Amino acid sequence: MVDQRQVLHIGLDQKTIGEIVAEDYRMAEVFEKYGIDFCCGGQKTVRQACEERGISVEKVMQEIERMAQESVGVLNQYDKWEPDFLADYIVNQYHTYTKDMTLRLRELADRVVKVHGEKHPETHRIAHLWHKLSGELAQHIQKEELLLFPYIKRLVQAKKSGATLQPPLFGSAHQLIEKMEADHRYTGDYMAQIEALSNDFTSPGDACTTYQVMYAYLKEFDKNTKIHIHLENNILFPKTIRLEEQIRGVTT
Repeated sequence: MVDQRQVLHIGLDQKTIGEIVAEDYRMAEVFEKYGIDFCCGGQKTVRQACEERGISVEKVMQEIERMAQESVGVLNQYDKWEPDFLADYIVNQYHTYTKDMTLRLRELADRVVKVHGEKHPETHRIAHLWHKLSGELAQHIQKEELLLFPYIKRLVQAKKSGATLQPPLFGSAHQLIEKMEADHRYTGDYMAQIEALSNDFTSPGDACTTYQVMYAYLKEFDKNTKIHIHLENNILFPKTIRLEEQIRGVTT
């Protein structure tokens, strides 16, 4: 008799973290719990990630398997969506949020430094990192909304119509996506530094309401941005590259 648990275990061991989360986003909770990067580090297997962090592979696998066997309602199966639809979803769900939150947090960071900067010097560094990150995020989002995402829509339309598609000015989707993924790594590095400086987004005992709100927003932003990057790195970008290869015969 086939041991379904063993089959699932073997299947998980052969997939990357990004693939696992793409198939069932609930798994992100497990990786978050153990501090395993499922967005920028999504190309690693569970075993590789656990070994790097000194975590029990079996323990993580067991939690993933247990969650996979739980009965749930309809999941958002982002990997089943067409690339153009997913791109629109990312703009509406995450780009709008990011634009609003980066401006809001710039103001909060400046106010916290003004009031608490002398006693809590780490707030100066946090504000500096945030200002730098928010500027880079604005440029990143602009490149996606003006260049990559419109090209994705043209790829989808070309597939449906069979029309010939002219190469974009930026060369190919793969070339631009490499730059987008590099931006994502920088974002992850910035947020990791802010998380460390803020003691895992934990406000000190003498923090005023503004200080507490800033850390709460940073924690929320960190969580949302990991989902945002996951959807692009592990689902949208691979789909786009494959579609471009199919339409234009471009190989990477």
